[in-house]
Amino acid sequence: MADDDAPVLYEIRRHASGPCVSNYPPQEVNEAPGGSFLSLISGVSRLKQKWDEYREPRKPKRLISMFVSPSGEHVAVAVGNRITILRRKDDYQEPCGIFINRSFCTFTAGAWSDYHDVLGVADDSETLYFIKSNGNEIGRIMRRNLKVPLPIISLIAPDDHDMQKSSLCGFMVVTCDGSFQHIEICQDSTASVSSTQYSNNSSTLKGQLQDIICLDYHPKLFLLAVVGRDVGGLSLSKGSSGCYLLSFWRRNATSDLEHLYSTEFKAVYSLPKGCQCHQSYPKVLISPRGTLAAALDVTGEMHIFRLDTRGLSLVNSSLAGRSEVQDLLSGILDFTWWSDRILTLSKRGGATTMIDVTNGLKAMDSDPAYSISVLQRVQEVEGHLFLIETTPSDHSAINKEKNGSHIVDQITEYNFDQFDLSRLQWSLISFSEKSIQEMYRILIFNKKYEAAMEFAHCHGLDRDDVMKSRWLHSDQGKHAIKDFLIMIADQDFVLAQCVEKVGSTEDAAKSLLEHGLRLTNQYVFSKSEDGNRAIWDRRMTRLQLLQYMDRLETFMGINMGRFSMQEYFKFRDMPLNNAAVKLAESGKIGALNLLFKRHPYSLIPFMLEILAAIPETVPVQTYRQLLPGSRPPANIVLREEDWVECEKMVNFIQKLPMDDETAIKFKTEPIVKRCLPCCWLPTDEILSWYKKRAVDIDSFSGQLDNCLCLVDVGRSTGINALQHFYEDISYLNQLIYTDCVDGDLNISLSLVAWEDLSDYEKFKMMLRGVKVETVIERLHNKAMPFMQNRLHGAALFFEDKVESFLVRWLREIASENKLDLCLVVIDEGCRDFGHNGFFKDEAEAVDSTLQCIYQCSSTDQWSNMATILSKLPQVQGNADLEGRLKLAEAHIEAGRTLAFYQVPKPISFFVEAHLDEKVVKQIFRLILSKFVRRQAGQSDNDWASMWRDMQSLREKAFTFLDAEYMLIEFCKGLLKAGKFSLARNYLKGTSTVALAPEKAENLIIQAAREYFFSASTLASTEIWKAKECLNLFPGSSAVKAENDIIDALTSKLPRFGVTLLPVQFRQIKDPMEIIKMVITSQPGAYLDVDEIIEVSKLLGLRSKDDISAVEEAVAREAAVAGDLQLAFDLCLVLVKKGHGFVWDLCAAIARGPGLENMDVNSRKLLLGFALSNCDEESISELLHAWKDLDMQGQCETLMTLTGAGPNFSVKSALVNSDPVEQTEEASSLTAGVVPINGSTTDNRVGHLSTTKNIILSIARDLPLETGSMWDSLILENERISSFAASELPWLIQLSRTVGSSKKLNSGLIFGENYVNVRAYAVVTILSWLAKMGFAPRDYLIVSLAKSVIESQATEWEDILGCSVLLNLVDAFNGVEVIEEELRRRQNYQEICSIMNVGMKYGLLHNSGVECEDFNQRRELLLRFFKEKHMPVSSDEMEKFGNVQSTFWRNGN
Repeated sequence: MADDDAPVLYEIRRHASGPCVSNYPPQEVNEAPGGSFLSLISGVSRLKQKWDEYREPRKPKRLISMFVSPSGEHVAVAVGNRITILRRKDDYQEPCGIFINRSFCTFTAGAWSDYHDVLGVADDSETLYFIKSNGNEIGRIMRRNLKVPLPIISLIAPDDHDMQKSSLCGFMVVTCDGSFQHIEICQDSTASVSSTQYSNNSSTLKGQLQDIICLDYHPKLFLLAVVGRDVGGLSLSKGSSGCYLLSFWRRNATSDLEHLYSTEFKAVYSLPKGCQCHQSYPKVLISPRGTLAAALDVTGEMHIFRLDTRGLSLVNSSLAGRSEVQDLLSGILDFTWWSDRILTLSKRGGATTMIDVTNGLKAMDSDPAYSISVLQRVQEVEGHLFLIETTPSDHSAINKEKNGSHIVDQITEYNFDQFDLSRLQWSLISFSEKSIQEMYRILIFNKKYEAAMEFAHCHGLDRDDVMKSRWLHSDQGKHAIKDFLIMIADQDFVLAQCVEKVGSTEDAAKSLLEHGLRLTNQYVFSKSEDGNRAIWDRRMTRLQLLQYMDRLETFMGINMGRFSMQEYFKFRDMPLNNAAVKLAESGKIGALNLLFKRHPYSLIPFMLEILAAIPETVPVQTYRQLLPGSRPPANIVLREEDWVECEKMVNFIQKLPMDDETAIKFKTEPIVKRCLPCCWLPTDEILSWYKKRAVDIDSFSGQLDNCLCLVDVGRSTGINALQHFYEDISYLNQLIYTDCVDGDLNISLSLVAWEDLSDYEKFKMMLRGVKVETVIERLHNKAMPFMQNRLHGAALFFEDKVESFLVRWLREIASENKLDLCLVVIDEGCRDFGHNGFFKDEAEAVDSTLQCIYQCSSTDQWSNMATILSKLPQVQGNADLEGRLKLAEAHIEAGRTLAFYQVPKPISFFVEAHLDEKVVKQIFRLILSKFVRRQAGQSDNDWASMWRDMQSLREKAFTFLDAEYMLIEFCKGLLKAGKFSLARNYLKGTSTVALAPEKAENLIIQAAREYFFSASTLASTEIWKAKECLNLFPGSSAVKAENDIIDALTSKLPRFGVTLLPVQFRQIKDPMEIIKMVITSQPGAYLDVDEIIEVSKLLGLRSKDDISAVEEAVAREAAVAGDLQLAFDLCLVLVKKGHGFVWDLCAAIARGPGLENMDVNSRKLLLGFALSNCDEESISELLHAWKDLDMQGQCETLMTLTGAGPNFSVKSALVNSDPVEQTEEASSLTAGVVPINGSTTDNRVGHLSTTKNIILSIARDLPLETGSMWDSLILENERISSFAASELPWLIQLSRTVGSSKKLNSGLIFGENYVNVRAYAVVTILSWLAKMGFAPRDYLIVSLAKSVIESQATEWEDILGCSVLLNLVDAFNGVEVIEEELRRRQNYQEICSIMNVGMKYGLLHNSGVECEDFNQRRELLLRFFKEKHMPVSSDEMEKFGNVQSTFWRNGN
């Protein structure tokens, strides 16, 4: 807030407005007397209402209410049952929310909660509404739900104390008896309302005051001002003046009210019944700072009180002596505080005024008038209030009356219900305090220039702002410059306006620029230049003004005196090159010429670009004065230079950092002239532009004469380099537009395409479409002059010989096979070498002719070639050309010969024929082939003539071919033709060439094969021809082989039922396929093995491998047919031959059923062969099969030695369901086996147990944990159960036989050593356990070791026995064996041997503990026995002794 003594300055702004919608229904018509019972009840209700009005007069109704939030963020305007909510963000212009009450009531009290943006209001039916700022209702409390006496006097929004107590939105409701009720509202989607009534008297006014009229609460000071009656001062006279009490209360932190001051005053707050005068709404307000308070009664009287430490004092008494003050304080409709000492009053007459309550003076000069005003201030800001004005609507009948506002003023509480509110509208107006500067700016902004001038005069403000505004809002013409701009003292502003603004007319624009030039004329350069930047800025401004002045004159010139402010504004800042380009594009040559004359130096860098923008269809003559030459124009005239356009200014500009767009504004023509490094364009750029421009003219317009004129102008201006280009255009123009008599020249060619052509291509274009009749004329008239011109110029620059265009053209048309044209030109050129100029001399003519002939690819112009050669002159002394001529003649004759034999080739073929000899040979083959087919039954003379022609071709064209080859090809032809007798003669040789016998033999074989393979049946004559052909050389082995094949296909194979045509035989690459066909052709065909082998030999399968393959195929077919005996016999033969491919068949037979002469050894032989030759995938399976056979062989060996075999089988008991009687003999063979009688299930279980016990008696560590798994293993693995049941008991019995001295030689594991039967049985058991993956028990190993050691007491047997003992689990079992053997022996050598073995055994056993796998143990064993003869060191002996002593000690 400004200083208290400062004048009141404020801005009045209008905001939103709206209609006053009628919200009352039409008056109900009373029913006639004597009505129903319901009418009686209605009458009683009306009597009760009358009595209540007598006891408590009703309050005056409010037409409009306004509720302003404490911060001014929201303003709510309540009209009837509608509340319109406005917000500061929208400048209170548009509603942010609208609330409409369904009941027909007006709103009497309300308050805003700024923290929650919630409005709480109460209507005249005592219903509370809680509304969000968007107009949505979040809760309401009906009259019947309130628990306090009525009516409601006011709503108090929460202050800081309330916000600390609860985060919910709360309001305090105050009723007329002084009761307070706190209301809290939840703002979520399920809004709920809760109320709490204060029962503590210290928190309410109940009992302190009676009939509370109005109150005001100051939230910052926690002050409460209340107007009401004292409890002891009740007055019974209603409607007369009485004493009222104004009391002040302070609300503390506990929400208790503390009484501060009270004072009585006389006022009227109720009018007598029936009084229809105007009433004001009772109101009391505390000043913003809490030093004053004002109360308004219903008569419009204002009572002002001062608050100080002594209490309350009535200010009205101090101002009572002044009648004007009394007038101001009476007849008030509404009021509010402007500041702490100034009241804003709304009078009943419509005037709104401000009064300073400290001195009674008015605070504003004029009183604006507003009809039915409602005033409210923003609590948190002084000097900011809102006013609601109610006026007749624009379309209402009240507004049409002369005294419409007076009629609005006549609305009272008695006619309020009958008045139609829709005839009115409301408007929101704000008063905002402003400072002197702000008020000054507002006056200027509102264009109140006279008031602004007076305001500036009163407050000593700068009047430039007024003049600036008037200038800116003027037409900125000559009068505006004189009246306003000149009056402005701010030169920076004036110069800126002179630069930035453009007048609406030429005179105005020019006057503005001239005024700027006059102002800057004072900044001329002086000797005592101080370098002030402001002065340099003024000079830069002068340059810009000069530039704009020049641009103005140029603009008027190019527009022929017509001025357009918008166009000139664009033009003056536009780069001149862009403006010139636009003029050029529009074809305004005159305006463009003027632009070049007035701004030549600015446009010279862009001249070519500008001229290129001229449409190509514009004639060059119209702008030839603008076309550039080799030198700049000599008549450049500029205006007189200004004093600022000097060298100093140029240096200053060049130091400034500015872009090109900014520099344009300051660089006038004199400045540009000084800045240009070069005043003209480079000649190369101008030359390139002329060429490109000519090309563009031709491309876009097709006006070749315009191009010719353009280049001609360039030549005339000194661009001599355009001469060649000019000639090219002239030739093209002549070529296109010259009339052709023969009509064969129709050319449509662009200049760019013409320029892209080389000189030769241009020459060729001149001869395009010529014929034999016109070629000579065209050459003489067009082509030859052009060629002589260009070749003469090229000869001046190039030392090398330049090729003639004519010669090159002749070669090209010759390549197109147009030899008729070549013939005419060469004939013409060879007539007179000195005058026609076709050829330089005879050598060139001959060379060119030969080139033309060899360029021709035609094969039917041999006569033309010969004629052309006949036209050539004689060349004397040039051996090269003479040789080439003779060679050409020979090639022509050779070409004719090839054409005769229907194998035409171009003449160029003979030149490079030696590079591809295969092609030439193919030609001769083709000739012979066609000759054979063309002349069937030809005579021997014809063939002789054919031989002579072939020799002639070789001599003239194909000298590189061998004569022997020619004879071979000729003999082939004879054989194909069936001339066998004639071929016999030529095969012997001719007078010039002889044929080697090997080659003749090969030739005959190839011919016979062709005949044979071409036979369609076995009875075809071609087979006879093949035999006849072979009979030419009957004694040759190769010929005999061919005859064998023929015999095999024609006689041998049909016997087996196989019929193969020669062509089918040719497609079979492997003769074995035929053998397979023979074997499978008929049932039992495989039995005739010898005949099959003979057929294979006829077919060429004669080697040992081939015969073995045939036997393999027979064996396989026999096996498929079930003849296993034949297959077995053949496999034995193939095994002896080492034919490994039959291994799979050998394996199958070895594992198959028994055959005659097939024993175990035979099977093992076949399996061993299969193992030696099989693939990796089959090794494991075959190895298992071989082991089975080996085990079977061992058992058979034992049976042979003992003469007995196994007679007990557990397998039968496992498989057979019937009970089996076991003999006591069988039971005695197995330990713990008892005969089992009973049911089938018991018998099976018993035999399972017996088999398991047999295995456990010899196996040590079993891989299975439970017996049930053992049972499943025995049942599922037939090999285990079968062998364990049938063989193991017998083998175990043999291994336990004592005293069996019968020995046998076995190489099972001991090489050539002899072992007894018991040891052999033990070895067999161990082999079976190893095969099945079971570990043997130690007693078996001990038994085997004893057998080895006891067999022969030699060192080798002792070592073998020790090796066996190393497999023991318990090493001390081995110690016992060695000690026992030591005690048994008597011989010293035998004792030493066993002792040495014992020491080795102990050392190996202790060393083997550290070995992790069998490989390490094996390596350890080999190392020890390899070192048995090496001396032992002392350390090793000591270590060995310690180990031995420890080992043997533990063993004992």
